[in-house]
Amino acid sequence: AGPTFEYADALIRLSPDDADFVDVLHTYTRGSPDRSIGIQKPVGHIDIYPNGGGFQPGCNLGEALRLIAEKGFADVDQLVKCSHERSIHLFIDSLLYEEKPSMAYRCNTKEAFEKGLCLSCRKNRCNNLGYKVNRVRTKRNTKMYLKTRAQMPYKVFHYQVKIHFLGKTNTTKTNQPFLISLYGTLDESENIAFTLPEVSSNKTFSFLIYTEVDIGDLLMLKLQWEKDTFFSWSDWWT
Repeated sequence: AGPTFEYADALIRLSPDDADFVDVLHTYTRGSPDRSIGIQKPVGHIDIYPNGGGFQPGCNLGEALRLIAEKGFADVDQLVKCSHERSIHLFIDSLLYEEKPSMAYRCNTKEAFEKGLCLSCRKNRCNNLGYKVNRVRTKRNTKMYLKTRAQMPYKVFHYQVKIHFLGKTNTTKTNQPFLISLYGTLDESENIAFTLPEVSSNKTFSFLIYTEVDIGDLLMLKLQWEKDTFFSWSDWWT
């Protein structure tokens, strides 16, 4: 719908005027708006962007190659549909797992959400995705974000992590890989891989981590830096 309706007048596309409450799931909205399969701009009372609204987990290049290897090129159209139709499956998921709805969080930008800055539920800042959505209307469109799993049940648990790097000298490295393990009162999640776009000494970095299990209240965190071979710990830690 994106190429046709992205710039369309509200009278001929989905808009907040179409019902008492309009909540929208945006999937596969990558690229420029006129080439996006899904609509990028907010068009409802609440607009939810799972995984940033772009490619969805399980719909990546690796999955595409697996599908081609198993079934040939006959089902290549499914690769395009995979992310775009995820919105349907997310809503079905909310019906099948009513007792464990996925939670979306209000955030001004995808970048702020990726830093874990928007995980508050105060003053209607979070909402259920799908069937159990709380019908909260505001004067302006509300943009919300969340992460999901690659298959049902899609629900994950979001955490903000902050790291402060101390160093004797000011040094910066880019695209640094880490493994993080979280241990809580209910469960644990180990060796979660992630990459920080930038790591600099004497600076604090905030980022989003999500797990497939509810660990409860955090008790301990373990961080492993898969550092460059040219990198010395003695350059950083005091």
